[in-house]
Amino acid sequence: MRVASDVLQRFVAAPTDARALRELLDDVGLEVKRHEHDGTSDVFTLELLANRGDHRCYEGLARELDGRLGLGICAPSGVPLEVGAGAWPLRVESPLCLRYSATVLEKRRAGAVPDEALRLLAAADIHRLGPAVDATNIANLELGQPTHAFDADKVQGAVVIRESRDGESALPLFATERVELPVGTLVIADEVKVLAIAGVIGCEESKATDDTQRLLLESATFDPVAVRKASRALGIHTDSSARFERGADPARVLKGAGRVVELLEAAGWARAGATVMVGSWSDPGRVVSLRASDASAFLEVPLEPAEVAERLGRYGFDTRPDPDDADVVLAGVPSWRVWDVEFAADLLEELAKSIGYNATPTSLPPVRMGSVPSPTEVRRGRVEDVLLGMGFYEVFTDGFYGRGTLELLGLPPGHALEAHVHTLNALDRGYSMLKNNCLAQAVEAMAVNERRRTFDVKIYEWTRTFHSIDAVLPAQPDRTRPPCTERPVLWALCAGTVGGGSWAGGDRPADVWFLKGLVEELAAELGLDLLLGSVETSHALSGSLHPNRQASVVLDGEVVGIVGEVHPEVCERARLKHSRPVYLEIDEVALVSEGSKPAFVEPSALQPVVRSLAFTLPHQVEAGAVRSWLHASGPDHLVEVEVTDVYAHGDGERTLTFELVFSSDGDVSAEATNEAAEALIASVEQQFGDQGVRLR
Repeated sequence: MRVASDVLQRFVAAPTDARALRELLDDVGLEVKRHEHDGTSDVFTLELLANRGDHRCYEGLARELDGRLGLGICAPSGVPLEVGAGAWPLRVESPLCLRYSATVLEKRRAGAVPDEALRLLAAADIHRLGPAVDATNIANLELGQPTHAFDADKVQGAVVIRESRDGESALPLFATERVELPVGTLVIADEVKVLAIAGVIGCEESKATDDTQRLLLESATFDPVAVRKASRALGIHTDSSARFERGADPARVLKGAGRVVELLEAAGWARAGATVMVGSWSDPGRVVSLRASDASAFLEVPLEPAEVAERLGRYGFDTRPDPDDADVVLAGVPSWRVWDVEFAADLLEELAKSIGYNATPTSLPPVRMGSVPSPTEVRRGRVEDVLLGMGFYEVFTDGFYGRGTLELLGLPPGHALEAHVHTLNALDRGYSMLKNNCLAQAVEAMAVNERRRTFDVKIYEWTRTFHSIDAVLPAQPDRTRPPCTERPVLWALCAGTVGGGSWAGGDRPADVWFLKGLVEELAAELGLDLLLGSVETSHALSGSLHPNRQASVVLDGEVVGIVGEVHPEVCERARLKHSRPVYLEIDEVALVSEGSKPAFVEPSALQPVVRSLAFTLPHQVEAGAVRSWLHASGPDHLVEVEVTDVYAHGDGERTLTFELVFSSDGDVSAEATNEAAEALIASVEQQFGDQGVRLR
C-alpha cells in the first residue's frame, strides 16, 4: 500500500521528518519497502500483515501509530444515514453476506470530488474515473470500507445477494469476455443479470458512467473465506478483495457509505430516500481478559492495570477493570478486530507494539542444561569450516520465486523443472512458486553483485528445494498427504578470481577446477570418497551448465550433486557481461552421512613399499574410476593410491601413472607386494579392458 505522509498526518500527529516517520512505521510492524517523493510529500510503500485487513486504510494505519504515540486519531465520519424501507428492494439469500446496505443518489448538478480528498488517489497512484468511482476509492483508502456505485437505471428489479447458479456467467469490469462463475460464488444480482461478484469486482453491465443520472450505492461486508475463494477461482485480485478476504468491519457499513455520500453531495449529488440495510450479523461482544502481572512478567516491563487498559484503549479495545480481581483488565474486542483477536496472547502483542520492541529488555531464557549438537549439526559445522576457510560467504535466498526467475534457465517445454508447487494467494507474482532448484537464484545473486561492480564472488547456502508429487490422486484424496517432497541441498557459486595469489604469482580464476578442489577438501574433512564423475545429462541442471565444463559429484557410485560453469546463454539472460560463474550443488544427506575424519596415525618405523603402474586410458574413461577400482580391489595393506603423472598422446589417449603405497608393517614381504600388484593389473584389465584400458 502506498501512503503519503501529508495525508497520514491528517489522521494522526505522525512525525513530519521523513526518516523519523519511516523508523516509526518499521518499529510498529508496518514494514517500509520503498520511500520516494511524489513532488508533494514523502510516499511510503508498506508491506502489510496478511491477517490485518484493518491496516489497509489510513485510519487503520493511524490507529496503529497512535498505539505508540497515544495522541489520538482523527478520521472523517461522513454524513449520518437514515436507515428505513422503500428506497430499493433488497433480499439476502445467503449467510455469506453479513451486512448489505443500498443508498440511492440523484445527480443535481455536474461537479467533482474536492481536491483535498483527491490527494489520496494521487498518492496511491490511482487514476480519477469520475465522481462516483473516485468517492468510493477515497472512502476505501480513508476508512477501509469498500463500496461500489451501480448505475441505478441499469438495475432491473430487486437487488438479491445470493450464490451463483450452474452455468451462470458475468462480465467483470475492464474485461472483454464473460467469465463463467463457479457454482456457489457469492454475487450481487438483479432479476435479470449479475451486477457484481461480491467483495471482488463489479460488472460492466451495471457500471456508472459520465451519463449516469442515478446511483445505487452499495456498502457491505461478506464472509472473508467466500471472497478469497472467488478471487482465486476467477484470478481477479482487487483492492476490495484484498480488504474483504482479510476480514472487513461489519459495523462500518454505514460509516463507509456515509463518507461516500458526503463526497458525492459535494460533487452535486443528493440522496433520494432512506438507506436500506439487510443482514443478520451482530457483534459477538467478545471480551478477552489479561492479567497485568502476567503481561509484566512476559514483557519484562513493569505494567500497572491502568497502563495496560490505557495502551489497549489506543487500539480501540473497550477496557474496564474486572470487579472481582483488580489485577485483571477486561478488553472488549472492537468490531474491526473480531477476525484476529481471541486470546490474551493477542493482547500481549498489542502491548509489545505500544511499548516498542526496542524498549523491552533483551534477555535470554534461563538454561539449566546444555544441548549437545547432533551428529548432523557437527558435520554441517565441519562443512562450513571448509567453506569459510576457502573464503565463501553464507547467503540466504527465498523459498519462493516467480516465473521471471525460472526463465533465466531457458528450460525447454516438458523439462523436469517446469513442474512446481504454486501458491494460490500470492498477491506478488514474483513469489508464486516454491523453488525446485537453486541455480536460478544463485545466478540472480551473481547478477546483483555484478551490477554493484563486485566481480570476485564466493557464496554458499544451505537450503531446500520443493518438488511436486506427480502421482494421480485417488477419487478420495488423502488430505494428510503433503503436496510436495523436500530435498535439502548445499549450493555454492563463485566467479572472478580466488585466493591471494600463489607461489607462481598472480590470482587464479574461479573455475571448475577450483570447485573440484572444494569437493576434495570436503571429502578429506568428512572422510567421504567424493569424486567427480562423467556428465549426467539426465540431471535436471545439466542443460543449464556449460556442456563441456561440468561433471557429476559421485559418492559410492551414486550421483549426489553436480558442478560446472553456468551456461553462457543463462549468463546472457541474467545480463552477466563480465562474469563466468561456476556452480556446485550437493545433496545435504550425502554430506551429513556417516564418514570418518582421518585420524592421526603414528608413522611406521619401516619405510612403505611403493609400486608404480602406468595405464593407457581413452579420454572417455575417468582416471578416478580406475583409481577407485585399484583402491577397492587391493589387499588390506594397500593404504594409498594416487595419480602422479599424466602423459597425453596425440591420438586422443593419455597414460597415467598410479602410485600404489603398501604398508610394510607386519610380515608382508616384497614378493607378496609384487603379487598384489600383478593381481591389481589383471583386475584393472578385466574390469576396463573392453573400454580400451591397458598396461603401458
